[in-house]
Amino acid sequence: MLHMQESGINAWRKQSLLEQFPLVAQLMLERPTVVLNKFGLIVLWYLPGAINKTTQNDMMSDHLGKSVSQTATKKEKWRTQGSNFRHSENSLTPGCINLSPGWFLQGHPAPKFHPEVSATLKQDGLTICQAIWRLVVLAAAALRVMHGSLYWSSLTTQLSLGLWADNNQFKEMANCLRQWVSSFTVLAVMCNHCSPLHRDSQSLAQWFDIITSVSDYGLV
Repeated sequence: MLHMQESGINAWRKQSLLEQFPLVAQLMLERPTVVLNKFGLIVLWYLPGAINKTTQNDMMSDHLGKSVSQTATKKEKWRTQGSNFRHSENSLTPGCINLSPGWFLQGHPAPKFHPEVSATLKQDGLTICQAIWRLVVLAAAALRVMHGSLYWSSLTTQLSLGLWADNNQFKEMANCLRQWVSSFTVLAVMCNHCSPLHRDSQSLAQWFDIITSVSDYGLV
């Protein structure tokens, strides 16, 4: 089983998991599919081809590559581990950025600290928000169908965050939230990245993430 704090960069651990849970067969999904748990509840929606080429091109950004690291350390995260990135054939810079109009910085939890705009949005928030509008609107529509309660909860949270930012004179956050149309408060963009086995210890099974693959890719 995956531990709560899987680093995703331990080769021995990866091999151990593969030995315990060998791949019996490789299943290639080529049409829309849902995966159910033992209680008959949908835990995964798979929608190939849902994002067309025009919308995918919106995600091509010059801001990638700013957080990628080149060496592994004990405290390093798999999202920025240099060995997980592949050379790009399209002149793109392999990298990873996090976009959020209001989140707690690492090591700066409540109540001592307050949410802040992510570093990348502080640099060029309006341009980035406009570039992802079409994609995040499609994702929001999908979430409205897939998980209505999570969709409305997200909107309520963002509205409350916006009112809080206005009341406390956090103008940068308030302005960013006005341009932020995603139903999620955090969006991670990874370019030419191979995601290892890992577990998100800050999430719950009842919450949905939306993962979108951009451009063409083959088997790793």
